[in-house]
Amino acid sequence: TRHIPFLEYNDNAINSFRDFVKKQIYSKNGLLLVAEDFELVGYLLSYIKPNIPIFKIKKLGHLSDLYIKKGYRKKGIATKFRDIAFDWFKEQGIKHVSISVYPENNVARKIYEKWGFFDFHIEMRKEL
Repeated sequence: TRHIPFLEYNDNAINSFRDFVKKQIYSKNGLLLVAEDFELVGYLLSYIKPNIPIFKIKKLGHLSDLYIKKGYRKKGIATKFRDIAFDWFKEQGIKHVSISVYPENNVARKIYEKWGFFDFHIEMRKEL
């Protein structure tokens, strides 16, 4: 695995992520789904976000963070999360959904492509 400075966490990463999640779940535009089996085994954070203003589509549903613990994968949990999130987006009047994935995460990419997602935008970065 190559070193990617853009993926280095800051010293306050845990608190920052906690605040981000809280903001989404307490917002009318956010949805947090969890799977438990006497412990947390997976979650999906979804929210509605504004689209880039040049496009006709003004708002997008966004699948932000999806995690399923090893040992619980390939059991349909992620697909169930997706279905619930898609239904929620439809109830909110959202017709288009985005998801972000790191290019090197081939397992997730294959799942998302199976779900019908396609490459739309590639963001490239460089350290100066």
